[in-house]
This record gives sequence, C-alpha cells and structure tokens, in this order.
Amino acid sequence: MSDDLGLPPRRALPDGVRARLRAEVRAGAGKPRRSKHAWYAAAAAVLVLAAGAVVVTRQLRQPAEVVPAAPGGLALDGELATASLDRCWAAVRAAGKTDRVPPRADWVPLFTEELNGDAVVAATAAGKPMFCETTVTTVTLSDPGATPAYAPGTGSGLLLHSATGLVGGVIDPKWAKAVFSTKTAGGTSGASDVGFSPVSRQFAVFTRTVPARTELAVGDGLDGRPRPTLPAAPAPLLSVTDRPAGAERGSAAGEALGDCLAGAEEVIPDAAAYRAGPLLAEAGYEVVLGRLGDRVAGCTIEPGPSGQRVRAYPDFYGPRQPVRTLVFDSLGATEAGGGPNRPRTPFAAVVPGAASTVSVDFGGGATADAAVTDGMFAVWLPAGQYEADAKAHVVARDAAGTLVYDGSLPVF
Repeated sequence: MSDDLGLPPRRALPDGVRARLRAEVRAGAGKPRRSKHAWYAAAAAVLVLAAGAVVVTRQLRQPAEVVPAAPGGLALDGELATASLDRCWAAVRAAGKTDRVPPRADWVPLFTEELNGDAVVAATAAGKPMFCETTVTTVTLSDPGATPAYAPGTGSGLLLHSATGLVGGVIDPKWAKAVFSTKTAGGTSGASDVGFSPVSRQFAVFTRTVPARTELAVGDGLDGRPRPTLPAAPAPLLSVTDRPAGAERGSAAGEALGDCLAGAEEVIPDAAAYRAGPLLAEAGYEVVLGRLGDRVAGCTIEPGPSGQRVRAYPDFYGPRQPVRTLVFDSLGATEAGGGPNRPRTPFAAVVPGAASTVSVDFGGGATADAAVTDGMFAVWLPAGQYEADAKAHVVARDAAGTLVYDGSLPVF
C-alpha cells in the first residue's frame, strides 16, 4: 500500500507568515476549548493551500499575503474580496439591515470568482455561508439566516440565484464531487463539474441566464445517477443599484438595445449602463451593439413562426484585444425557425475609438462600408461567406481620413 497521497511537496513558510501563526497559536494556548458546535468558525479562519502553506485569512487583515489556492480550482483574491465585502456591508447599512447579518468583522472570505465585471465572494458570516455579488452598478447579498433550498433527497442546495444568473449554494458533505447543470426555456443546456470550498462546501456558478427561465440541477457526478432539480433559491437579503449609471434609451439604437437586452434569456450584467452603438435593421431582423468601458455586448432579434427570438452575446470569448471580432450566431437560419434560403449573419467588430468609418473586404469582390459608433461597427456578411476560417480585411479611418487601423480579422 502506497503512502503517496498525491499531496504537493513541502514548502517553507515565509518568515512573516510563520511568525504570525506561532503568535496566534501561543496566544490561544490555555484558552478554554471551543464547543464542537463552533467548528466551522475555526475552520473558516484557516485555508490549507495547495502549495502546502497554511495562511490565516481571518477578516482578511493582510490580503497581500493571501495567495490563492483552494482545492477544486478555486482562488481567493484578497483585494477583490475586501472591496466587494465592504460594498456589500455599505449596502446593508444603507438599507438599515445591520440587525439581519453578523458584524462586518465576522465576515470571512473563502474564495472569489469574477467574470466580465461581475464578481462574487463566497464567505462565512459568523460561520454561516453567504455570497456577496458586485457588478459595476449593483450589489447583491444572500441572506445568511436563510435555509438552503435543497435538491430533493440531498444535502446540496441554493442560497442565491441573482438577477445576473449567478448561482451560489452548498454541496452535500457526503459528495466527493458535484456536477451542476442548467437548461433554459429556449432549449440551451449545459453541465459541468463544479468546484466548492473544502471548508464550507460553498460553490458559485455564473449561468448568465434569466433565473425565471432557467432550470437548475445538481448531482454527485456518479455514472448513471440522475441530477435532482434544485428548487428556487431563498430571496437575497438585498439587491440594489448602489452606483447608478444609466445610458440613453431615447434614440433608435438606444431603444433597440434596451428592448433587446430586456427580452433576451441571456443576461448582460449592468445592461442599463451600456451605451448604444451601431444598429442593423432589415426585414424584422435587428442587430445592435452596446459598450460599457472596455466591455462590449451584442443583441439580436429575429422573426420566426412562433414569434421573435431574442439573443444577447457578451464579449468574453478569448482575450479582450483592442481590435477584435464579436461572436454572433446566424439569424434566420433553418434551425432558428427562419427560411432556409435567407440566413443573415452579422459581422461586427471593435476597432480603435478614434475610428469614424470602416471599409471591409470579404474577398471575391464582396465589400461593405460602415460608420463606426463608439469604437464599434456592424455589417451584414455577404451571402456565401461562411467558411470557418474566413477572414475580412478591415480598414478604419478617423473623421479626418487618417488611417487608424489596417488589418485582417476572423469573420467568426
């Protein structure tokens, strides 16, 4: 029988960390033994890192020394955790709900996740699991006093399902792994392994779909076992816009962007703050782009026999380069309920902000010219230009006619 448990090799603790740990151990010597019912408070104060070091994170007093590394691919960004938890606490105070949560000093972050400006901190508040979500404009905090909404027959349940589609909950202590799945009203589905904290069993997933149109399930990952459907999560303690940043919706493009993002089953966080960009509209088909800082989003509307189909496309596929193609599906294709001979595919891209116009050469004599709005443009892809590795030559100029970009971009 092997004694090799697959643990990482031993590593020396930094002198500062070693001294602090010794000081805390000595300070605790001789104190009364804690009740067995308070085990979680002690556990939450210490994370055993994959690198072999033990780092105290109580109240995240020294976040610069908290280098990520929880098992399951989870990580703790100390700076992000502190900033987000402080925002959540400020929102609690502003809402007059400090009597509903333990004091800020008793909040202990365990891991952080971030996706395209949407951040979540999984924490414990006096030992109770809690989730704090922050976006550019909003704050959402789960209720630490709520009972998880458990999947039938399991100890896995939800504590939060926010308006952005963020899901937070706990995994059954008996499960060695967990598989989380989603299915939307529009037929989109997916499943994947989910990491969770070894301390509190908490997990977080960005589904990016509207909660009311999304079915969630979780299972233990064993072959052949069904994944029980999760019931609705408890209401959050609060969900507020603490940093308002609304954009205009009076223009044709602004109205189209607002309506489109509101009608899509995919969620774009901070949607109301996106400035409207270019708009393509033809025979009931619409493509509109929006921008918030360096983040760009697209939204499409297409007619069909059973009504309009509305889709939103976030810009988090691959590195966010200064010049890049935005990803869209074809509109009006047979599989989307449209005519087989009339698919429409938008070609949209981000170019330098100084650009005023672009000329696009798709090859074979197919070209298109377009105005640039807020560093974005969109044109219809010419018929027949559907090769997987197709590229378009893009030339962008500013209002004075000066060249600001000349290069090729992938069409898809």
